[in-house]
Amino acid sequence: MAHLRLIIVAWWVGWLLSVCLIAATGELLIRTIHLLRDGIPFFESPSKGVGPISLDPHLGWRATPNYKQDLSERTSKDHRVYQVHRSQSTQGFRTYGNVATLKSKLLVIGDSVTQATAVSDDKTYHSLLGNKLDIEVFAYGVGGYGTLQEYLILDEVYDTIKPTMILWQFCGNDFINNDHALEVESVINNNGWIRPYFEDGQVVLRSPKPAGLQAREWVQHHSRFLYFVMSRIDRLRARSAHETVELAIEREGFSHPEFVRSVEITDKLMGRVRARVGKTPIYAFNCTTDEPYTTAFEAIARHYNIQFWRNVAVAVQNAVKKGEDVFASDDDHWNEYGHSLVAAALLNQLKLPTPPLSGIEGSSHLFKGKEYQLQ
Repeated sequence: MAHLRLIIVAWWVGWLLSVCLIAATGELLIRTIHLLRDGIPFFESPSKGVGPISLDPHLGWRATPNYKQDLSERTSKDHRVYQVHRSQSTQGFRTYGNVATLKSKLLVIGDSVTQATAVSDDKTYHSLLGNKLDIEVFAYGVGGYGTLQEYLILDEVYDTIKPTMILWQFCGNDFINNDHALEVESVINNNGWIRPYFEDGQVVLRSPKPAGLQAREWVQHHSRFLYFVMSRIDRLRARSAHETVELAIEREGFSHPEFVRSVEITDKLMGRVRARVGKTPIYAFNCTTDEPYTTAFEAIARHYNIQFWRNVAVAVQNAVKKGEDVFASDDDHWNEYGHSLVAAALLNQLKLPTPPLSGIEGSSHLFKGKEYQLQ
């Protein structure tokens, strides 16, 4: 019996040593790659900004300041390879114009669609738009952001930039990321990072993962290799998911109680956006035509005199229907051509006469009416 116990102990010790050796080798390898390919210091913590996103104690995470990288990307359909030079300013903005300019100033707020890491600096939709309109553009987007995080960024930079107008980029996953319970239930829109949620009128930091999975917080701060492994596992789970809360929402629409709750939370947050910027014109678009999300965004926009443009996502959808190659290799974010389509659609809208701003209204109870039923 003692001999058997010794064999079992030796097996477990050998197994643990093997795991540690694999992890150490992986960590050494990925840090060496980051050093040689990207110039990232070998002993830099992942939380300090290894890549375009850095952890943040208040926002959960933010765009890495002074980030630069050159890489090859490819289109999703035709697999055409193109070169990308992407950078972020000292404030983390993808595009940061001249604050002291006498030109009109456009502040763009969004998520990974606006961070646009799959295209070069001069190929993003907001850069193309700024060049066409001869205005100063300030564009801040971060992968995985929800509406609360976007509002907190707006609040942080608004008085410095003093924009003439604001462009708000929505995406359907905002509703998932704006509600803790929905994000916990999601397989495809849950990155496991602690983020702020708006609950009972308060900003609360919470993790969307079960308590037993909180080891990822340590990983995010200390191990690039384990972070790489965990992020790839999350992606595989998302691609192989047969059921996730988003599918239930798309089936049930405004009959889904948790979705309705998230719409009400999002409405309150956009009310705070409107209160923060006063009568500054706000324009908005959804990155897709998916329902019931687009109808919900449009209704929220009406509450706060925000011009919502459906045609932006429609332009991309029409190109996809024609078999055109509009996405990058992840088959989710726009490539250079996709960004050019979006810029053209936005340009057409901005050239139209702007209706006068009327009184501001809004209610967290308006989401129970017939206005929200899909036609």
